[in-house]
Amino acid sequence: MKLLITLFLLFGSIQFVDNNANRKVISDDNYNYTFYVSDKSKSNFENYKEYYWFKSGQIHSSFGGSSGQILHGLYNKTFRGNGVAEQGEFYFGLKNKVWKNWYENGKIKNIYNWQKGMLSGKYEEFTESGLLVVSGRYKSNKKHGRWIYYKTKDTLYYRKGEKVTDQKEVVEDNNEKEKKGFVSKTSKFFKDIFKKKSPEEKAKAKKEKEIRRQKREIEKKRKELAKKKKTSQKTSSKE
Repeated sequence: MKLLITLFLLFGSIQFVDNNANRKVISDDNYNYTFYVSDKSKSNFENYKEYYWFKSGQIHSSFGGSSGQILHGLYNKTFRGNGVAEQGEFYFGLKNKVWKNWYENGKIKNIYNWQKGMLSGKYEEFTESGLLVVSGRYKSNKKHGRWIYYKTKDTLYYRKGEKVTDQKEVVEDNNEKEKKGFVSKTSKFFKDIFKKKSPEEKAKAKKEKEIRRQKREIEKKRKELAKKKKTSQKTSSKE
């Protein structure tokens, strides 16, 4: 079991590291950094996104470009006392997936969700003692939907970064997204039903159908035997 866990951790972590990425370890007065940089050069930068890159022993960031090796893969930042400070993942210079920050006492500070350089998804912020103080969601780098501020007991609603007074606007927007998602799933369902199957898929479907038929036959016979047994017991008791 221990061997399986070790292999899972080893090969699971490899999935986050590109074969052309090199591991770097640096330090400054306050933190230690472990991260990966890509050997591949990147030319197609998007001007409105912030890219992180490494040069001359330091991590830099700039919008719309870089002047060094771009960060790509796992990123880990620790306090000099070895307590974790920040963890996340880069995708060719862009923050991606879940990012977490910690206080020096080990308590979680905040949790962000990124999609290739854009804040998108759930956000949570905590006090140094571990209490949740803010929760909400981002959409394309902007606050969107319901945001709860627990200290002031305020609930605010945003639509594409703009605060709205009518909660109905946000609800309608979310409902529209749900409808589109339902239509997309329904369309895929019917496409899967009517798409042309390969000979292998047909053979597999035929086999599964035969197995279901056999199961029904077995269940039918089982019920018939149970019924006969019950009738026989009744007849015996009358005699």
